[in-house]
Amino acid sequence: MKELGLLLTLSIVLLISACSGNGGSETKGGKKTVVLSVMTKDRFLETAVRKFEEKNQDVHIEIQEYKALEETGEGGAIEPTSMADVEKYVQSVTTQMISGKGADLILMNNLPQDKFVEKKMLVNLYDLMVKDSSFDRNALYANILKASQDGDGLYVMPLAFSLDLVRGNTELVKKANISVDRDKPWSWSQFKDVARKMKQQNEEYYNVLFTPLLFEYIEENYDQLVGQGNPNFDSDLFRNMMKEIKSMYDEGLISGGISDSGQAVFQMVGIQNPTAALTMPSDMEYYQKPSASGKKEGVPFKSIYSLGLNSKSDVQPEAWEFIKFLLSDEMQAEPDLFGLPMNKGVTDKKLNEVMQKIENGTLDLPIDKLLDGETTKKRIEEVKKLISEAGVQRSSDMKVLNIALEEFESFQSGQKSAEEVSKLIQNRVKTYLNE
Repeated sequence: MKELGLLLTLSIVLLISACSGNGGSETKGGKKTVVLSVMTKDRFLETAVRKFEEKNQDVHIEIQEYKALEETGEGGAIEPTSMADVEKYVQSVTTQMISGKGADLILMNNLPQDKFVEKKMLVNLYDLMVKDSSFDRNALYANILKASQDGDGLYVMPLAFSLDLVRGNTELVKKANISVDRDKPWSWSQFKDVARKMKQQNEEYYNVLFTPLLFEYIEENYDQLVGQGNPNFDSDLFRNMMKEIKSMYDEGLISGGISDSGQAVFQMVGIQNPTAALTMPSDMEYYQKPSASGKKEGVPFKSIYSLGLNSKSDVQPEAWEFIKFLLSDEMQAEPDLFGLPMNKGVTDKKLNEVMQKIENGTLDLPIDKLLDGETTKKRIEEVKKLISEAGVQRSSDMKVLNIALEEFESFQSGQKSAEEVSKLIQNRVKTYLNE
């Protein structure tokens, strides 16, 4: 279960999600109250609330968090959120929303968005955009908005996003005389072939995947496996996925441990901020992420701070003003915003600021191999191109993923057959979706 613990550690950084709330209400001062439900508070949201209330003194934003982060007492370390906590808040907010008692605004990461949309619990934000002449939709990445739609509607607004890519050591690849076209899509089967060739030439190197590979397969094929609430895990499609993943682990071609990263030829990475995108060592390059089909569908991305507006909220105008403020130049430029800003101008500005620091030698980061100015300019153009090609949003129900991983462990260890495990996952997911 090392992969599960690792995924939780990494994903909690990105995890800003909903819990129960009571909707908008009047305060003693006559202010309109907008309730924002989150898993845990963070500095970006707290700063946004403070600045928004300073500019809109007739509105109060109340952040309701499901679980406050606590220090363990050992060097000020933060106690990690448990998987049980994650599952509890998902169940809590889903129950609240279905009963019509949810908060006005909900950060939707890892919540069953398709279920919320199907039950008409969220506002189509396109409707609000059309009515609001002050909102500049062109300031945002149009391709990210389109890929975030459910059907023709936009029910969740991404405030920031990360690109899902592969980081490869080009020097090692060239030394092994292996050709991988960075600009072309490739399949997991092709990835496995490259990994096998690398390992045959040098046993010290292998490919490290920091996200359990099963999650990658499920998220890529989520519509086929879980779409419309009809699970399809008891199928050859899913069984073949499990067999291919197990074969890669059995051959020692992939690993899930962070400690193995120094020996990695390829690593799964997310471009989550402009600095990280540009300060990758000069012997590393970005590659397309492999897919089951090997066909080009667009660069996959994940939304960060995915914000939904409760269709039953009685303070929708005020909630919409807060969403607009979060997308403003001022808030998108905040250093505490995690991810690439949805605001195109702000992202460009942040990339240029990093380049200037690199050129001036003032970038304070423990990086072994910083890039020179010319190489940085080329990388900026590459990152902009990757952003423009982002077209596949990777999102899924965390509960479904955890069910699959829990049962997959018994197949990977050889305790159960692929047929047995696929049926177990099918039954558990079907029960969960019907709750």
